[in-house]
Amino acid sequence: MLLGYRVTNTVTVKIGDIDATGVNIDAVAKAGGDLIRIQGVSFTVDDPSQYYVEARAEAVADAIDKAQQLADLSGIQLGNPFYISEGGGFAPIYRDYGLMAAEGGSVPTTPISPGETEITLTVQMAFTIQ
Repeated sequence: MLLGYRVTNTVTVKIGDIDATGVNIDAVAKAGGDLIRIQGVSFTVDDPSQYYVEARAEAVADAIDKAQQLADLSGIQLGNPFYISEGGGFAPIYRDYGLMAAEGGSVPTTPISPGETEITLTVQMAFTIQ
């Protein structure tokens, strides 16, 4: 026996002003009443490419430095790289607004913890030995 249907629609909203996010969530929740469910808030970097360029340069320099240290400690001469592989991603780092409130800071209507977004990049390199 079919009693009815339930339909779910997902809407993604992009808000540039983090400070207004809590107020906007409250307004949407009030307008939708019991019919709305807010599943979560996530944060991204609009264009992370410049940060990956910086992270890549640092990762390669670090890999070369470590390889050279290992070669020096082993008494061998490091050759050219013959294998390079890259991996990485970004993950949000959340700030604790509850802690901010305890310290006398202001808290938005609906607490939002934007924090920072950490971009990581891993480089694996293999070198020849001369």
